[in-house]
Parts: sequence; structure tokens; C-alpha cells
Amino acid sequence: MFDVFTPDVLRALWRGTQITLALTLLASVFGLALGFLGALGRMSRLWPLRALAGVYIETFRGTPLLVQLFFLFFALPPLIPQLRFPAFQTAVIGLSLFAGAYAAEIIRGSLNAVDRGQTEAARALGLKPLQVLRLVLVPQAARIAVPALGNQFIGLLKDSSLASVVTVSELLLTTRGLVSITFQPFPLYLAVGIIYFLLSNVAARLFSRLELRLNRPYHLAARR
Repeated sequence: MFDVFTPDVLRALWRGTQITLALTLLASVFGLALGFLGALGRMSRLWPLRALAGVYIETFRGTPLLVQLFFLFFALPPLIPQLRFPAFQTAVIGLSLFAGAYAAEIIRGSLNAVDRGQTEAARALGLKPLQVLRLVLVPQAARIAVPALGNQFIGLLKDSSLASVVTVSELLLTTRGLVSITFQPFPLYLAVGIIYFLLSNVAARLFSRLELRLNRPYHLAARR
């Protein structure tokens, strides 16, 4: 049964894994940037920015990712031809928008969790609002946000399999193609499950190490 894993099959699985990782990493980076902007928008004193950020966040948090991908790839291009993109780019855009909506709430909560006294002390020292954000709030909020962002990354890694519905040859769609050729679904889907399991566990360990590194100065200060 397991003789199905010929060099050609292994190469195909490796290519699918690479595309899955590329989708996840790109969507995580762009989603984090969108999430940061969305969090600032939700915390802004200007109501148009708060309203715009709120509409974005609630729209993409309140609808299934699968529907969003179908809309971006099949429904939107006929209406606005300029927004017709290749499948991979569409998947990255859809995953980024989806991830950004959740990251915005994580980041907003982390920024609000920083003691207000830190902000007041920074302003008393003469720091400007952007300096307070960059030098005081973001470093402390990052320590708080890392566990939740790590969980989101792992979730996005698994959600990237939905890119197969817009014809992106990531790991799952590649495996479907191999199954249609080899007629061996059990070993191939088992291999896919193991690959996702390993990738998720590696990501969890990396985020755990990052969390420990960010918390180290606080632990040292507490011991003193």
C-alpha cells in the first residue's frame, strides 16, 4: 500500500507543501499589517476611521472564509475586471483579509492590556504619540499578543487548504490529484494529515520560544 510514495509522488507532495507554506507565511505577514492598521482604526478618536475599521473587521469575522474566497475569485472579477487576479494571488488576498480581521482584535486587546500608566509616563517625558506607540505600547503589547497570534498562524496554516477551491495547487489539491491517479486515498491522505500535524507542531514550538524570549526580561526583572 505504501509503495505509492514514489519519487514523483514525494516531489509533488513537497511542491504542495511549499505552496501551503508560502500561502500561510504571506497571508500572515499581510494579515498582521492589516490587523495593526485595523486595531489602530478601532482605537482612533476619528469616528470615520473607527467605522471603516469596524465594518472591515465585522465583515471578515462574520462570514466564512470559503465564501470570501469564492466571492473574490468568481463573483467580483465579472463586476470589476481590474480586480481579476491569478488564483494564488487571490488566495493570498483572501487569506490576508481574513487573518487581518482576527489579528486586529488580538492587537487591539493587547494594546489595551498595557497599563495606562505606561502611556501617561511616556507622555510626561515628552514623547510624541507615534513614539509612545512605537517605543512603549507595541513592545509590551507584542509580548501579550504572541500566544494568540501563534494560534492564529496555526489556524491559518490549516485554513490554507481552502485555497484549493480557487484552483491553487496547495497540499490538499495536489493530494487529490495524486489520489485520482494512484487510487490510493488512505496512505496519501494519511501523509497529508501527518504533514499538517508536523508543520503545526513546529510552528507551535517556534511561537513558544518567541514567547519565552519576549518574556525573559520581565522574568529577570521580577527575580531582582
